[in-house]
Amino acid sequence: MKNSIFSNRKTAPFWAFFCATGWSLAYPLIKLGYANLHIASDDLGSKIGFAGIRFLVAGILVTILAIIQKRKFKVEQKSVVAWLLLFALVNTALHYLFSYVGLGYLPSSRSTILDSMNGFFAIILSCIIFEDDEFSKFKALGCILGFGGILLINIEPGQNFFQGISFRGDGMILLNALCGAFGGIITRIISKKMDMTVATSLSMTIGGAFLCVVSAIIGPAARWTITMESIIIMIGLILISAVCFGVYNQLLAYHPISKIVIFNAFIPILGVIFSSIILGEPMKVKYIIAGCMVALGVYVMNHFSK
Repeated sequence: MKNSIFSNRKTAPFWAFFCATGWSLAYPLIKLGYANLHIASDDLGSKIGFAGIRFLVAGILVTILAIIQKRKFKVEQKSVVAWLLLFALVNTALHYLFSYVGLGYLPSSRSTILDSMNGFFAIILSCIIFEDDEFSKFKALGCILGFGGILLINIEPGQNFFQGISFRGDGMILLNALCGAFGGIITRIISKKMDMTVATSLSMTIGGAFLCVVSAIIGPAARWTITMESIIIMIGLILISAVCFGVYNQLLAYHPISKIVIFNAFIPILGVIFSSIILGEPMKVKYIIAGCMVALGVYVMNHFSK
């Protein structure tokens, strides 16, 4: 495993930034997909189905790749199966169920900033769970900067602070970020028990299938309007999932969590830019400032902490 291209410390920052770029692009693409398929913001069944198809197909693609590479699928301990199912539930099913629901009620740029809390949650959880990762005053300062950024994007002139906050919007994206953080913790644990490419492929396939079943039970509120553009968008999202999750989980298996999640700080900044370019969303000054605060917070937490 040490010969993997993802175990190299010098190239790890490049791959981590690559993943951050892909995920920041995913948010506006999902919004664009909703618009092209005519999925309403309150159409829960369609949103979950959209996410389910994306991850089911992405999981199948990574599984085919793992088979071609002759990866080891056999699980020697029964306890590993439980970890794998938990990984699929938290890192794929719940993670993106919350994401797709919340994104329907928030601008893409705002969602990417909220989702960047993933990095803060991951580092805090890592400090609590793993003995080799201690909390420090710099990590506390980083958290303050990060939460300050979250507060900033919720402030609108002439409005009550809580007026712009909703559980179905902001709450869902924050739950999504928390699931992503727990997913990172589980990744580090499960990487010691089985091949990470196999774990990634199975977790996305199982999680995607679960979302498809939930979508079928709820049922879409209206029939999708499938166009060539919507198909291209879905293919793009599938590739982002397959490639970025495959790469990111490998990085977490080889490197300390805090050294990788720092690059997620680029997601809110790139997300605001991509949302402005692709969706024409206003590039509000407060979004830029909030994104920079989040990025600075993650940088402080990692760069100045031992």
